[in-house]
Amino acid sequence: MGKASTKAQNKYIQKAYDRVNLTLAKGEKEVLQAHAAARGESVNGFINRAIANQIERDHGGEVAAATMTQESAAGGLEITPDLLEVIRGASEAAGEAPGEFLARAVQTQAERDTVARRISLKGGGL
Repeated sequence: MGKASTKAQNKYIQKAYDRVNLTLAKGEKEVLQAHAAARGESVNGFINRAIANQIERDHGGEVAAATMTQESAAGGLEITPDLLEVIRGASEAAGEAPGEFLARAVQTQAERDTVARRISLKGGGL
């Protein structure tokens, strides 16, 4: 990709998406990357799925009306403005800061995926 193309892509990303800085404890990034890779997902895709699942659970099973995005060529976590509003609302309802809410959503989804993998390995699924 050339300089002009990269510049245009970055300009579009800045206009179309909000970014959230996610901080993990040392070593957790590698765990997250390995977990996502084992499921055939990007880290960004996994985090977005974890967020959507947690928001759905926090809303008593309602499907969150937000569009999840995939990781761009530039990398990083991208969240649409609509999704950011959902995250803010859900984190406020849960009494957490958005970053804490996101971290909990990712951790919860990782734990559920681990249990699902164990079940699948033991009995080929139920």
